Formats: sequence, C-alpha cells, structure tokens
Amino acid sequence: MNDLTRTLFASIKSSNGKEIEMPPPAVKHLDPTFLEYVPGKSMQVSFPLKKQYNNPFGVTFGGYYGMFFDASFGPFSGMIAGKPTTSLDMNITFLKPLMPADKKVIVEVEVVSQSKSYLLLQAKAYKGERILVATATSRMLIMDR
Repeated sequence: MNDLTRTLFASIKSSNGKEIEMPPPAVKHLDPTFLEYVPGKSMQVSFPLKKQYNNPFGVTFGGYYGMFFDASFGPFSGMIAGKPTTSLDMNITFLKPLMPADKKVIVEVEVVSQSKSYLLLQAKAYKGERILVATATSRMLIMDR
C-alpha cells in the first residue's frame, strides 16, 4: 500500500465519525492503489488483474469491472462530500476485454456535478498504454449523519 492509499483511507476513516474498516472487506482482495487525488476534481486508482477474476475463457468477468468502478466511486465520493455516500445507480459501458496479461487496470474518476444531496460522477478504465476498456457513471446520495 503506497502513502497516498494510506492517507486517503485514514482520511475517510477519520471523517466518518465512527470506527470503520478501510478498505472495506469486499474491496480488500482487489488491492486498490491510489495513484492521484485532486481535491474536488478527480482521482486515479490502480487494480491488479488476477486470474481468479476470469471467466472460463480467460477474460475478466464484467462484474469485476463494476467492482473496480465501485471501489473507486465510493472513496472518491466520500472525499468530495466529506461525509458518507451511497450509490443510487451505476451504468457501465464495456469496450474491450481485460485479462491477467494486461497486469492492471487504472480507473480515473471525475466529478460531473454536485449538489447539496447528490454527486454525479464519471469514470474511465484503461489498460496498457491508455487503452480505454470501459466507462461508467454513478449517481451518489450524500447521506446525513
């Protein structure tokens, strides 16, 4: 885990007001590494591609694309809102396959718009030399404590 990953997880834990586990158990096996965080604007997260994510044909299951996006939208939305958020929806467009030979996928998340109660986020997933493999959008509800 790099310094930025530790710092962001610590920030999310402390801003929540109660003890939470970061990364959450459902995300730990994805081994996220935060590469860049631009406050109020964007974030980049890297995930290694593992053989256990594959379908019988050696291609990463589409559900893992969703996990990569969700594991990026979640912490980013919490950092933007400064409080807990929850997904209202997530839409994914698949463009190219991922395989363990690709080594990793990088998800770039950006804020599209923000109101008092909602965030609209967009993301792009890349492999190799910035080959676009999928895009996603998500509406997040900013929750009151």
